[in-house]
Amino acid sequence: MKIKINITKIPKNCKYIGYLWLSNCKTPEEYHSPSDISEFMKDIADNKNPFIIEGQLYSNEAKKSYSVKYIDGEHIVLEYDLIEIPDNWDDLKKDDLKKFIPNRLSASKIVFMQYWEPQEDEFCQNMKVLKPAALVFLGFEY
Repeated sequence: MKIKINITKIPKNCKYIGYLWLSNCKTPEEYHSPSDISEFMKDIADNKNPFIIEGQLYSNEAKKSYSVKYIDGEHIVLEYDLIEIPDNWDDLKKDDLKKFIPNRLSASKIVFMQYWEPQEDEFCQNMKVLKPAALVFLGFEY
């Protein structure tokens, strides 16, 4: 489901929706319709200035979501494989879809899917219980 990758491994030949926030900008660069980010990512990925502070990207064609955070001088990039996700969000369980009101984005809501992972719980006689594992970016709501 999720793997940690190098920022240079984000495929540049896919079309994305989402945002990337550069260190020299007051607001994120937004991609509301499937956009090619290859030109944008060309100079960014080598830890040059400006660098990406934070980003969320989703490719419907590749069924992949990427979360980018800049922590302690390096990019932490998580890739989520969403091959099982339906094309229509209405087909997801309502509890698994999380919508947040963004602060510096033009969309009315930013949409994530909550993933759960079975883990043993000492308070349930060591039986496996579902615990939150990840919030995965899916796009925007207007």
